[in-house]
Amino acid sequence: MTSLKICFFIPFFPFTKGGAEYQSKLIALELLNLGHDVFFISQGLKNGQLIYEDGFKIYGVEVISNIEEKVTLYKDFSKTFKKIILVENPDIVYQRILNTFSYRISTITNKLDIPYVLHIADNYSIEFKGVKGFIKKQLFKNVVKNNVAIITQTNYQYSIIKELAQNNLIIKVPNMHPKILKEVITKQKNEILWIGNARPVKQLELYLELAKSYEGSNYLFKVIGNLPNTVYGQQLQKIIKESTNVKYFGEQENTFINKELSSVGLLINTSVSEGFSNTFIQAWMSGTPVLSLNSDPDGIIEQFDLGVNCNGDTSKLFIEMKTILDSEIYQETCINALKVSNELFSLQKNVKLIENLFKDITGAN
Repeated sequence: MTSLKICFFIPFFPFTKGGAEYQSKLIALELLNLGHDVFFISQGLKNGQLIYEDGFKIYGVEVISNIEEKVTLYKDFSKTFKKIILVENPDIVYQRILNTFSYRISTITNKLDIPYVLHIADNYSIEFKGVKGFIKKQLFKNVVKNNVAIITQTNYQYSIIKELAQNNLIIKVPNMHPKILKEVITKQKNEILWIGNARPVKQLELYLELAKSYEGSNYLFKVIGNLPNTVYGQQLQKIIKESTNVKYFGEQENTFINKELSSVGLLINTSVSEGFSNTFIQAWMSGTPVLSLNSDPDGIIEQFDLGVNCNGDTSKLFIEMKTILDSEIYQETCINALKVSNELFSLQKNVKLIENLFKDITGAN
């Protein structure tokens, strides 16, 4: 087997704890297991800092978000990035998250004749709404001119990208996760869980409204995630503190999250939009159905009966919680969720798709 040297440009998990960062770490670890050489260029470290962690060489890069850097599309950042690339000379550069840096990275890799793979991490970055969206769209058009291969998470993302990048190689690879359980464990059906960093787009307040409507019942509504130190975050803290049936755990590691998901009766997601939520996959791999307000990536919830998508109807969110938990086939739903998710979101199977893409565009096959 030909071993590839692969540069991951994304903040290293857990320096930054986000869904895209977590997925990248999983992919990188599996590629390492497959015999490839993977190194990171990561924010969260000082410029020029070099450390080794979890088997990876990690270069630090600081991004100064002043007006000059933004206007020049991070010209100083690009110098640091190029310097590292010239030293390491990777076979391929992989970036998870489409952003302003993508333009600089695609330009540099194109000039150096290094294949570049851009992995879309959310819907927001490719929907190009409003004035900012128009500017982002023009930048993206310039990115795809630079011989970029693109990975999408969903059919929705694929269709948008295909219109704008008709001459580029595009594949779809869903998010993935290592197996969590071999079989479904006993559920605490009166316990409900919400997971996320509580930005306004996540709409935690709707979940807290749902909890309030069940005060006096035996339902316990759990919350895992960071509350921002903002007016919005302080309002959420106040509601949680005054609630009698809400338990807040703060930010937690994935081992804790998976343990909670394995025992609760239901995961609820209230986000305005999701690309492909890691928590959906973790819930299903824990044998737990999902009640989603707005998101059903590729129609998977409906197609495989993995919970309920409310299609933006908040009133339905309030109704469907008990419908799922009180269903006569609840246990069958849990077993089915575990079985289906272990097949669809297999880490080994989906990283193999990415590895094959890397081999194809580098000629390593």
